[in-house]
Amino acid sequence: MANWNGAVASREELRELKRRAALRVAARIFNEKGYHATSLDEIADEIGVTKTALYYYFKNKEQLLYECLKLTYDCGQSARLEAEQMDGTAFEKLSHLYRCFMEQLMEERGAYTTMANIRALPEDQQTELMERRKHLDRYSRMLIEKAIAEGALRPVDVRITSNFFLGAVNWILRWHTEDDAMSPREVSAHFLDLFMNGIVAKG
Repeated sequence: MANWNGAVASREELRELKRRAALRVAARIFNEKGYHATSLDEIADEIGVTKTALYYYFKNKEQLLYECLKLTYDCGQSARLEAEQMDGTAFEKLSHLYRCFMEQLMEERGAYTTMANIRALPEDQQTELMERRKHLDRYSRMLIEKAIAEGALRPVDVRITSNFFLGAVNWILRWHTEDDAMSPREVSAHFLDLFMNGIVAKG
């Protein structure tokens, strides 16, 4: 079969496009209604396919949730790897980590992560996702500690600050939509300004 020199998507590429489209829809509904209040029928109806067709891509609702949550942690890992490869200060790397993380989450449409969602998954998947969060949190804390040592940040509680940042980023998925008036870049810039500068007017 002719491949039109790559001008036409292959069967595998089309399958992956459909799979990603299904994940975006599922993540949006999970974020809006919660995992336990969402049915596969509802997701299939929103996509415009039968539930049987959805089973071609995902074996059950648990796998859909796992893939949506995995996408969220993939965004965090991608942002971490970019920050690690940067030259510059810890403050610059910390800023890049969260800016990149937020932009990717809004563009890729990962799923809002809660312990209730994670506990709905098989134990091995729970362990995997919790370990990935720990890796991201450890890297975030390390940059905060170094930025404090550099004098770029005041001596805040490192654990609470990292949890605050990660929690605020996670919450974006609950309210930001693809038709938001502000672009992911604009939202992330505003969040980063709040993270680093707060809201109190400087005298």
